Amino acid sequence: MKLAGTLSLVLGTSVILSSCATPTASLPKTSWVDQDKLRQEHYLYAQNYAVQRDKKIQTIFYNLKKNTGEELCDRKLKPGLGFDVGVYRPKKNWWHISSKEEKQEEEDLKALNYFAEDNVIYVRYVIPNSAADKAGLKPMDKIVSIFGVAAPNVTDAKEEFQEILDENLTSQNLGMPVEVEIERKGKFKTITIKPDNVCPYDLKIAKDDKEINAYADGEDIYMTEAIIDYMQNDMELAAVMAHELAHNTLGHPEASQMNAAVGAIVGGIIDGLTYNTTNLATNAGSELGAKIYSKDFEFEADYLSVYYMARAGYNYKEMGLMQKKLAARSKNSIYFSTDTHPKPQERSALLAEAAKEIDMKKNFKEPLVPDFTKRNSNLEDKKDDVKWF
Repeated sequence: MKLAGTLSLVLGTSVILSSCATPTASLPKTSWVDQDKLRQEHYLYAQNYAVQRDKKIQTIFYNLKKNTGEELCDRKLKPGLGFDVGVYRPKKNWWHISSKEEKQEEEDLKALNYFAEDNVIYVRYVIPNSAADKAGLKPMDKIVSIFGVAAPNVTDAKEEFQEILDENLTSQNLGMPVEVEIERKGKFKTITIKPDNVCPYDLKIAKDDKEINAYADGEDIYMTEAIIDYMQNDMELAAVMAHELAHNTLGHPEASQMNAAVGAIVGGIIDGLTYNTTNLATNAGSELGAKIYSKDFEFEADYLSVYYMARAGYNYKEMGLMQKKLAARSKNSIYFSTDTHPKPQERSALLAEAAKEIDMKKNFKEPLVPDFTKRNSNLEDKKDDVKWF
């Protein structure tokens, strides 16, 4: 029975293949081409593309958070160095690599990286005009030690290195120099970095989200690869980042969560009074609470973002172009507002007026600080370093 089934499958496949249309082009021969060399070129291009993309967006974000000042950051400023690290780490031990493709990737990794030693921490890129750049740190420098602590050389080397940074780059250590021992082309050198003072938020790439999107969660800001590619110039990228940074510093994610909780409580009371066991009012109240001031939060983040752009030296007068570009992908948004976001032309109008406001303050040599109708507790309390026991 099994043999008959197999023969039937082979026969059926043959009939299908013989009935299919076939290519007709006479292709040039490629057997003489060095496929290994081309493969390595493609691998190196992909590696460099990722580094340059990350360097570009992190440079913009670093400039924004370096220029918030204490008055426009809701947290205590912390030391910023301005470089990123990578780690060479084989995915598997050689004797565990089974496929031809895995072996090729491992060979390419070793051939293209002179620092190809297990778990070596190296400088992936340096942000221009940052503290690290001014101190002379270079890409591909091997990190030997930092803060007098040897660079970790274990499986989770990058994670442990980040823990060392987090433990030492605190608000209590503002202004304290950082000594980094490096190995550069076989020679050892100690570099002293005088850190920048930055608003302590991180920018992360949301790789699982394939949409053109950016958002803030109260701890970090996120951008998808799609929006990074779509917003191709620095001004547009900076405008997106400044807006999301403003959401965090103004406490909008936390406020939305609190409003959702209030709505859920009110809805829960209604469910209780009406003996509704499906939590219909609870869920509806939570959704309504989360959205109730959403448009106002968007306007407020837009307003503050213009100040972030101006303080960081970006073209704050053209931020409306970013809204036009987003509207081009969703023409309906020009005519129909959503529950959570204003129409793009409304936002462009606000951005333009905010730019005029900044121009006026510049003319009168006033501080570039936005106007608030009442005290903004998020920008003044700065309780991020308070430990509750």
